[in-house]
Amino acid sequence: MERWEIVERRVLVVVGIALIALAVWLATDTESVLFAVLLAPIIFWVFWQAFFEDKRGSSESVSGAERLLYGTYLWVRRVVLGGCALLLLVLAIVAFKTSQDLMAILLIAGLSMFVGWVAIFGAGEEKSMSDDLRIHRERRKRYRKL
Repeated sequence: MERWEIVERRVLVVVGIALIALAVWLATDTESVLFAVLLAPIIFWVFWQAFFEDKRGSSESVSGAERLLYGTYLWVRRVVLGGCALLLLVLAIVAFKTSQDLMAILLIAGLSMFVGWVAIFGAGEEKSMSDDLRIHRERRKRYRKL
């Protein structure tokens, strides 16, 4: 592991611990519990980046914690984004039935398809969709139970 990767990991761990402390502090106040809950995905992402993101292409064995975090990420992504995709699809159908503007219907339907794609396959490393399927297959190969 290179020096900058070690520094990055340490910084992410410190930030993750600080965010956990902030979430616990916010959870003690009944009016701020929502903000503590909203910090959960950020905390998850910080620890995922610190410990597991760079292991996708490696032959290193998968730990139980890594498999648990990935499974949690995968199903939360599929449920949340899949729900958003279905909601957008219903919105497009309602707009079609109420004879709304065709461009608005196509825009909503296209956004629904894009969100559904990300729900199923996730996002790759590039800004285009060109590597999404390849990255999805790499992750599936790494985390599949043998």
